Parts: sequence; C-alpha cells; structure tokens
Amino acid sequence: MVCAAAAALALAGCATAPAPDAQVSGTVFARERLYVPPDAYFEAALVDVTDDSAPPLVLARQRVDPAGPLPYALRIPYRQAQIQTEGRYEVRAAVRWRGRLLLDAPGVHPVLWTPLSRHVDVQLALPHQSAATATAAVPLQQTYWRLEEIVGGEAVGAPAQGASAAHLVLQRGMPRASGSGGCNRFVASYAQQGGALRLSEFDVSLRLCLAGGRSELAYLERLAAVAAFHQQGRTLELRDEEGQPLLRFTAQERGEPSLDEIEVPLLPQ
Repeated sequence: MVCAAAAALALAGCATAPAPDAQVSGTVFARERLYVPPDAYFEAALVDVTDDSAPPLVLARQRVDPAGPLPYALRIPYRQAQIQTEGRYEVRAAVRWRGRLLLDAPGVHPVLWTPLSRHVDVQLALPHQSAATATAAVPLQQTYWRLEEIVGGEAVGAPAQGASAAHLVLQRGMPRASGSGGCNRFVASYAQQGGALRLSEFDVSLRLCLAGGRSELAYLERLAAVAAFHQQGRTLELRDEEGQPLLRFTAQERGEPSLDEIEVPLLPQ
C-alpha cells in the first residue's frame, strides 16, 4: 500500500491542513536484483535543504508497506505553497527492515521546479555493510547529526545567538564534512572505510561568541581525534584509536515526522 503522510495525518485528525495540490513522481529502481523481505517497507520524502545549517525540512512523505519487490512508483503529494523559487529540494528514499536501513539511495536526487523536473527517478542499492553500520536506521552520509554528548567532558552548550546547534554532516559523493560548533561553522575533509572514519583539514570561521557555544573547542578537538564510528538506530558514536567513545549524535529532521514514529491509518487503494 502507498501512504502519503500528509493525507494520512488528515485522516488521523488533522483535517484543517490544506490538501496537497502537486506531486513529485518517478520510479524507484535498482540496477541489480535485490531481495526485499516481506516485512520491509519503503519510505520516500520530499526534503527542503535550502538552509544547510539546520536539519532538513521534510515537506511530505510516501510509504509503501509492505514494500514488495522493486521497482516502486514514486508518488509524493505536496502543497505548491511550500515551495520557494530560490529553495533547494531533494527526494530521499530508503527501504528499512526491522528498524535498520536495508536499501539506501546512494546519490543525491534534486527536484527542480519546472513541470518536467517534478519527475525524479531514484536508484536504491545495498549500503556498504560493516559492524559499524549493521544496526543503523539512517545513512551515515547526508544525515544531519546533532551533537548530544561530549563523552566524559562538559555538557553540550546552547548555541550562540544567530548560530546553529553543534552538528555534523558528511556529504555524499565528495569527501567533505560541514557543521557547527555552536558558534562557528566549519568545513573539513573526511575519509571513511568500513568502520574507520577520520576528519582533517579543518577550516573554521572566526566569529567571536560572548555567550553560547561554550563547548565548541572541546567538540572540535575531539572531531580531530576521531578514528572510528558506530551507528545504532538513529544515533552515531564517534570513537578514538582505542575504540573509546568521544562524541555522540542523533539524526535530526524537521517537519513531517517519520511514519516509524506515529500511528497512521493506511489509505485505501
């Protein structure tokens, strides 16, 4: 069955929300034959990534549950009023099984707002598997990881006025990381293989914050010492050479909650 979150939430009591008046369509496919377990589900989202200093804003979702074999028809209804001319938008998609990521979309799939470009084809593939990602529910790359804990160190401080919360994003398709320490923004290079992860060549802005962002220095120092990582569900732990935890993060989004997290009645076919 195909379920769009906006419409499903309306059935659950959100009838005052404006109805969708546009749709992103396309095909979700794989280049090789992939087995999808009978209790797996497919989920896709239309995401606003205009503000790269904030968690991505989910405008609408689609779910196929059970997923069944590929390919799937991509159908994400949305409201045209949500779209800004200068905004940047993507379709993100995955198949999940028993709380973990089974198939991922390894590329970036932008949506361009001309009538012909509302059609987006998405390729799914098996993510690179290792002990570090065996229980992951979200991909390591392109996820907005919000810093929750500096292990054994000071508490994560509130961001400075006008600054974004301390976070980390590892870009897809290029060895580039970006984020914020709670005061200054930074970019860096990263290298990942299996469960190994290293960040280097940091370039940090030079803003002076008199209030907020007090844990920034400790955060950046620990990022530079990272040698490995481990994911579990929607959490990420960065570790040192000895495998000791340095930093803990959670995956963050704004907007429509994941259909994993809410009770949503399925729409009739």
